[in-house]
Amino acid sequence: MAESEKGHKILIAGLDEAGKTSILNILNENYNQMDRIKPTVGYNRSFMKILGIPIVNFDLGGQEKYREQYFSDPRIFEETDSLFFVIDAFQVARYNEAFDYYKRIIETYEQLNLKPKIVLCIHKIDPNLREDPRVPELVAKLRERIVSMSPPGFEITIFVTSIYDRKTVVEAFSKTLQELVTSLKPFKKIMESLVKFLKIDGALLFDENFLIIGDYFLTPELEQKCLDNLYNSIYYINNVNPNMAQNFFMSLDLILDSKSQEKCFNFIETKYKTLPLYLLTMGSKKLYGKTLEAKFFAMCELFEKELS
Repeated sequence: MAESEKGHKILIAGLDEAGKTSILNILNENYNQMDRIKPTVGYNRSFMKILGIPIVNFDLGGQEKYREQYFSDPRIFEETDSLFFVIDAFQVARYNEAFDYYKRIIETYEQLNLKPKIVLCIHKIDPNLREDPRVPELVAKLRERIVSMSPPGFEITIFVTSIYDRKTVVEAFSKTLQELVTSLKPFKKIMESLVKFLKIDGALLFDENFLIIGDYFLTPELEQKCLDNLYNSIYYINNVNPNMAQNFFMSLDLILDSKSQEKCFNFIETKYKTLPLYLLTMGSKKLYGKTLEAKFFAMCELFEKELS
């Protein structure tokens, strides 16, 4: 079965109140639901598409009675492509409970002869807490514990996330999809080729939901700078000046231009086949939009065999 027909299944698990549903609301831009989230009963399914490929997210309720139901009938774990396991970094008293839950999930996957990609979200580390010198030690201990509990053969990636820093959630999800969805993999090479050919600092390609399709930056620091500018601009439109949302992408281009004293941002709307995409580049000089789009199309054609 073709990838576009089968799609991918992502399971989001963790204890109750760990923040799983909030993460999905961020991804789906359901900001208006953030203040009235109720505990997930059983499990909820949500659907999205990336380059036309279906992604099914299963949000598992974290209360103990539901956890026991999952293990008594483990069909919910079948055909999982990736497990997002969410830990509330500051619920220290419940660490052992969370670790036990994680261990049982991994044991279930072993029984099903599955090895999904594991994504650990160390969650609720908000921006104002990241300067606390105790936080890196906390993250390191959680990382070490999860890795030590995971049998060989499981690929584990760890992200520090917060709903108050949307880019951390989007980055965790996007990076996972780039590894998971075969059709996305060549876009990393396309972005790398674009950066090197144009002699710029970095480039990222995203869809209309701001999921990152592919990206490449010369250094992690430049990547952080670009993402900070992008998501600060999105926040400004959505929360400070919502009137600008009526023409969202034109407004975004204007705001990014206003931030270009140190770096020049180039933002264009383009397409891959019939699918709308958005390309953002950062460098030392402004680029002409049509030139940028032409180079993007040229790179796509170069990698067309890998994309088909």
